[in-house]
Amino acid sequence: MKQTEYLIIGAGIVGCSAAYFLAKEKKEVMIVDRTYPCNEASGVNAGGLELLQQPPRSLPLHKLSAELWRQFQYEEGIDVGYQRTGGLFCVLREEDLHLLDEQEERFALNGLPVQRLTKEQVNEKVPYICDNVIAANFSPTSGYSNPLKAGVNILNAAKKLGVEFMDHQIITKIEPAQDGDGYIACSENETFHAKKVLVTSGIRSPRLLDPLGVHIELEEKHNMITVTEKAPHFIDYTITTPTMTMKQTAEGSFLIGGGREGYGDLATSDRKDVSINGLCFNVREAQDIIPSISKLNILRSWSGFEGFTPERLPYIGEAEKYPGVYYAVTGFCGYAIGPAAAAHLIKCIKGEEYFKVHGDETN
Repeated sequence: MKQTEYLIIGAGIVGCSAAYFLAKEKKEVMIVDRTYPCNEASGVNAGGLELLQQPPRSLPLHKLSAELWRQFQYEEGIDVGYQRTGGLFCVLREEDLHLLDEQEERFALNGLPVQRLTKEQVNEKVPYICDNVIAANFSPTSGYSNPLKAGVNILNAAKKLGVEFMDHQIITKIEPAQDGDGYIACSENETFHAKKVLVTSGIRSPRLLDPLGVHIELEEKHNMITVTEKAPHFIDYTITTPTMTMKQTAEGSFLIGGGREGYGDLATSDRKDVSINGLCFNVREAQDIIPSISKLNILRSWSGFEGFTPERLPYIGEAEKYPGVYYAVTGFCGYAIGPAAAAHLIKCIKGEEYFKVHGDETN
């Protein structure tokens, strides 16, 4: 039996960040994962840290996350591939102009800078952009990080502070210890005893939380990403529309994502796949925005599981009937918001004010 003070189940960006924050406070921490760190949603996304398209109530969390990403890269010395490039949210139809107004209102309420750009100003910022963009908002706080190394490097930093990690541990149940001291978590080949348990398993969290009386409704999504070959750098900002995201990485490749989904069914299989039609829509819209990328070859495309809550907000808290069992389950743009969700989970554990979804409890 493995003994620890804090057991974290799920080594995605939320779990790895929580492990690091706890380790900095000299807590005894063990983190386990069913496969490898950031092997699913936290490792297969495009790395976008966009603020303009976020739901109003989650924007303060994205603001905090942007600061935490910056701290990881420049103050903590953890290479998460963070770049604060600034981001454009582009509108191509007059009926979508209201989205820019709503973004400006949200940013003003949260003390975030935003600039409305005319068609001419957009073309001045991005000379290679198409003439179909009629207006845009610019957020200097937006940017991206590298999901291929961010979570893994945060976990490695936590391990240097004493955190233990075990892979291929599929936790099947969490139950109170017989002596009343903490909890027992069981996998197929190991048993863990912990004073406190943190569930950060993303879309798989309900499997562990439902038996504990915590119900989180998650809509299964299968987001797709496409990566191109490298090109000389010519796009300085992240670019989004209501249905597409695009950025040129520091290495020169373009990452293209959007609202069109791939295929998968987590209830029957871990397998997921791309939709060729959806993929073509994403790529076509990207080249309609930046026509010159049509000259680039696509290297690969993939899809990944992600869970969306009805409110597109993260659920963070302590199981009412099982004090000492905590959870943080993101509900939209989980990778971007991950560090902030972890920070609020730590606040919850400490008994401090933290983000809650329902009613006047939301901070």
